[in-house]
Amino acid sequence: MRLEAELEGLKQRNERLRAQVERLKTPEGVEEIARQDLGMVKEGENVYVVMEAEEPSATPAIEAAADPREGEGVVYRILDALFGFEE
Repeated sequence: MRLEAELEGLKQRNERLRAQVERLKTPEGVEEIARQDLGMVKEGENVYVVMEAEEPSATPAIEAAADPREGEGVVYRILDALFGFEE
């Protein structure tokens, strides 16, 4: 009985992972991950990150995002790992 429940749980997890892989095979899915997890932006966009200061100050800490092309290799390494490609 315990093994059947475990098997059912693994089947459900497998189905969720399959759905996630299918989503990541679309341009929208790749863009979503690039924006959410890697903080990438499209050319011409400006992103500002507001960070809390360690000590209270009169001026809030605002930092512009890095060049959107920077770290492009990271995206490919993550996608390769996700889809099981090896160099």
